Amino acid sequence: MKKIMTRRLGLGLAILGLLLVGAGGCRAPAAEQQRPTSPTAGTTVINPATAAAAQQALSFYQAVTLDQPRAQLEMMLAVSGEVTADGRVAYRDPATGYGVLISYDQDEAVFAKRLLPRVPAPELAALNPAVVTDKQAYRMAAGMPFYEVQQVMGSDGIEISLSKPVPDSGTQVTGLGWFNPDGSYAVVYLNLPQGLVVSSEFVAAQADEK
Repeated sequence: MKKIMTRRLGLGLAILGLLLVGAGGCRAPAAEQQRPTSPTAGTTVINPATAAAAQQALSFYQAVTLDQPRAQLEMMLAVSGEVTADGRVAYRDPATGYGVLISYDQDEAVFAKRLLPRVPAPELAALNPAVVTDKQAYRMAAGMPFYEVQQVMGSDGIEISLSKPVPDSGTQVTGLGWFNPDGSYAVVYLNLPQGLVVSSEFVAAQADEK
C-alpha cells in the first residue's frame, strides 16, 4: 500500500492525502479488492495503480506552496493562468485536466490554493470507500471535531484547499474532499491547528470548474 501524503492537525488529527484509512485501520493492497458499499466499513484498500493515478491528478495542487511568488509558480507549472470573475487565477494541467485555483495576496504571493477537479474525477473517486451525499456533508456543525467528521463521512478525505492564516484573526483553514464517480463531491472545512469544523458544502456534478 502506497502512502502518499500525511498532514496532521493538532492531537490525533490525520489528513491522509492519498491513503484513506477507515476506523479499523488498513491492510496491504489487494488488486481484486472491491470498494466497501457502506460508509461505516472499517478498511479501505488502495492498490498502487490507483494511488499513482490520484497522485498524478493532484500534482498541480500539491506542487504549489503558500507564500510562493507568482512568477516562480507560473515558471514551475509552465501553463498560462486564467483569471476568474472573483480575481483568482486558475491553472490546469493539460495532461490530466486537473488544476489548481490560486488566490494571490497584495505582494503577488500565494495566499490560498484549491484543487480544480475535472468532471468526472475517477482518479479521486477511486480513493473514496463509498458514495457520499449532500446529507452527510450538511450534517457538519461548526466546532465539530475531526473524529466526528470521519464517522459521518466514512473516511479521512483528501486535502483539496489550504489558506494562510487570516491576518486579523490568525485563522487558517483547510478543506477536505470526498469525490463521487459522477463528479459530485463533499467538502468539509476545518480550522488549523485545532481541526474543528468551520463549514461544509456539497458540490453537484457539473461542467469543469473554471
